[in-house]
Amino acid sequence: GEPALAASPAQNTSTPANPPAPQYFAVVDASHGGDERGEAISEQLAEKDVTLAFARSLRQELQARGLRTLVLRDGDATLTLDQRATLTNKAHPVIYICLHASSEGHGVRLYTAMLPANGVDKGLFLDWNTVQSSFLPLSQLTATSLATNLQQKQISVRVLLAPLRPLNNIAAAAVAVEIAPSPDGVPSLSSSTYQQQVSSALAAGVLSLRAKLEAGR
Repeated sequence: GEPALAASPAQNTSTPANPPAPQYFAVVDASHGGDERGEAISEQLAEKDVTLAFARSLRQELQARGLRTLVLRDGDATLTLDQRATLTNKAHPVIYICLHASSEGHGVRLYTAMLPANGVDKGLFLDWNTVQSSFLPLSQLTATSLATNLQQKQISVRVLLAPLRPLNNIAAAAVAVEIAPSPDGVPSLSSSTYQQQVSSALAAGVLSLRAKLEAGR
């Protein structure tokens, strides 16, 4: 569980040291949205639309495995990074999965947080930018499990560290998933078959860690 209180960057609110039972097992966050289109995957396709489609597919796969899931941006809304982190922490999930998409390369890239070195905890409050610190080993274990299941589906995968917000603000296991095209090319990002293939592998990786994720929460 969370060892101390996590102060919000905008106001003096906090997250309980012993949070209540999760409202959702997983929070899936489709990056970008609204006025923020993200990468132009093609002339017709924006990253924000790809990530939303994958988020809905992943929710379906997780819930089919009995894992109640919230899609944080289930529409074309604009959310700031701080809003995404605050809404996620209020839902008290055991895992947060942020989805990105790219036209570059093939397969999937998995990221866990690279925490800033200058975070300062003050008494009972954790620095907002290092909330993830106590969950980082579990996040890295999760990324390894996801990678194993993606490889079993013959999907190429790399596991990386990155200073990618809002991962460092999340009080749960947290992984960012960047989905690139299959070897069939950029149109595969709009393919329900490819979306289901990736989502199924990700959901299987989460399910295999269910007990450890729940214990770590």
